Amino acid sequence: PQGSGRYQESTFTFSLTPQQANKIANSRDLRPGKQDYSVQVQMRFCLLETTCEQEDNFPPNIAVKINEKMCPLPVSWASEYGRCYVISVYLVQKLSSDDLLQRLKNRGAKIADFTRSLIKQKLQEDADCEIATTSLRCSLMCPLGKMRMMLPCRASTCDHLQCFDASLYLQMNERKPTWTCPVCDKSAVYDCLVIDGLVLLCLLLQYLPFSL
Repeated sequence: PQGSGRYQESTFTFSLTPQQANKIANSRDLRPGKQDYSVQVQMRFCLLETTCEQEDNFPPNIAVKINEKMCPLPVSWASEYGRCYVISVYLVQKLSSDDLLQRLKNRGAKIADFTRSLIKQKLQEDADCEIATTSLRCSLMCPLGKMRMMLPCRASTCDHLQCFDASLYLQMNERKPTWTCPVCDKSAVYDCLVIDGLVLLCLLLQYLPFSL
């Protein structure tokens, strides 16, 4: 939209190739009670800001019509006007939590020595303190499900050693995507998730403790 008017309307045209349209049509879930497509057209909005990566951000009071049909949007009424926005359209494939879990497994686990070095590093950081840390405790219980983990993971951006169960975390974000670490509440997006090889080894061993 151009100008300073509060309510404006703009028309954007995009089209699909026959191959793309067929790809969407052939991705329909034919199971009883299902009306979903794994390949979808996705429209996203964000602020027109090039200094850093932008999260989704909807213009205030926006309404979208596609082929003259109104589309429901997760937008609340707001009073902030005068900012510029960008709209983008993608052809995407919707992945289930099982798909994401398999991809995570295919990436493999971080070797156990990687976590061992992190533990030694954390212990050495406190070596000069009057009260030095001599041990670190990590639970094999998932902080999400409060039960023993099956596939321990954490985000590479987190500072802690505590893991959470990968399957449960992905299922939770499939229902309501927040991608927030259940241990430290920091961002833990899918691409940053790693399987902890040392904790996985602990879960597979019959007797604990083990020697570092």
